[in-house]
Amino acid sequence: MTMYYTEVNGIEPTVSIQVSGTKYTFTNESLTRLIEEKESLKVGLAAVERTLKSARFDVREFFQARYETDSNEIVADIDDVNNLLVNIGSEELTKSWSATVNISVTVTGLEAPNAEAAEEIIKDSIDVNFTSDGDIWVDDISINGVHPES
Repeated sequence: MTMYYTEVNGIEPTVSIQVSGTKYTFTNESLTRLIEEKESLKVGLAAVERTLKSARFDVREFFQARYETDSNEIVADIDDVNNLLVNIGSEELTKSWSATVNISVTVTGLEAPNAEAAEEIIKDSIDVNFTSDGDIWVDDISINGVHPES
């Protein structure tokens, strides 16, 4: 049962609605905001509906252009598939990649009693971070020379 009634709650009157046993109470401001949010959701939903219809059309056209009635297979190259995926708002197909990277650094201001200790501190203190998906490990840290600063 839905009931509608108005109460005076403090300074501002409120409208209360009971739906499925839950009572909702709105001020003029909160009711206005609720209606605005509903209208905004309708606009967003219409945009999603247009995007979905466009994606359905794009996918069908993609396959229709590659369909030959005398064959049971459809052939598409990866670039074409990735273009389709991007057009419908999806991510491209990806491969796993590896790389060997050389990083050159200069360390200054290191306090150590001797060159060997400085090398040990450097080897123990260098940390390489990779801020994307994937794994990274340091194969080797080679030090080309350690000398006192002038």
